Amino acid sequence: MRTLLAIVLTCAALGAASCGSRPEVGVQVDPGLQRLVPPDAVVLAGVDLEKLEKSPLYRRYEGQLDQAKLDAVTERFGIDPRRDVTAVLITANAKQRIALARGRFTQQQLEPKFQSLRMRRTTYRGHTLFGDAQNSLTFAAKDVIAAGSTKAVRDLVDRMEKGHGGIPEGLRTRLAALPKDDTVWVVSDDGLPLTGVPLRQDVQSALSNIEGLVSGVTAGAAVDNGVRFQADFDCISIEAAQRVHDALRGGIGLARLTTNDNALDMLRLYDSIKISKGDKQVHVRADLSSDLTDKVWAHVPQLMQHAHQALQNGE
Repeated sequence: MRTLLAIVLTCAALGAASCGSRPEVGVQVDPGLQRLVPPDAVVLAGVDLEKLEKSPLYRRYEGQLDQAKLDAVTERFGIDPRRDVTAVLITANAKQRIALARGRFTQQQLEPKFQSLRMRRTTYRGHTLFGDAQNSLTFAAKDVIAAGSTKAVRDLVDRMEKGHGGIPEGLRTRLAALPKDDTVWVVSDDGLPLTGVPLRQDVQSALSNIEGLVSGVTAGAAVDNGVRFQADFDCISIEAAQRVHDALRGGIGLARLTTNDNALDMLRLYDSIKISKGDKQVHVRADLSSDLTDKVWAHVPQLMQHAHQALQNGE
């Protein structure tokens, strides 16, 4: 669960491609996953892996992926992330999170793998669950895996049996405001969606200063040749928006000041981030060219290493 959410938000932080004209709006969530969202969800985060893998950016760097680790995942779980998973959706309400993955796989194909890993097999309301008393996964449809705490998975089965589910109106409104071509996105009606996200201690500390000032988030990134990222933070008051605006600008400024003068690519990256303010909103925009994205890519392994270490340390 935490790994999937980390992947989603790491991708969102990297951003996406530039576009000359105003993009069409309205992110479309996979219909097969929409109906599995709890009606009281307050956070949604998604990745359209099929669209991502077709992008020129992905194709340029596909050969630099850690093929050995991906092969190990395929061998262990029977799913090849490079080919078999088409969409990921993380959903959370006030009490629990659940991860949904749609792809080119079936229960019959994966069951033997799960059993070989000694995952306990149980049945709940006619659905087979694999896992233990704390965490489980199940097939919510023939090509959809749902994973989370065992209680969250059972609650999902209950909703499916009753026909309850679907994206609530507040989150639908946020999705409708995002560019249609966004590949990675996160929307929240419950402040900053930071639970379970691996962050460096200094970053976590800085964000904690504004966390209570933000009531909602609408953020997305579109991946093509380069990078385009946008985020809108709804704040609890005009004064709160000013504090969030100043904190974000201060953070970027500090990052720039502590970057070596010869690290021109990172300086260009910081300069590309534009922060502005409305009455109760703070807007963040970043538009990276293909050339700058290629330069910044060299720093991605270090960013991923920080994320991996945070996950290992349970931060």
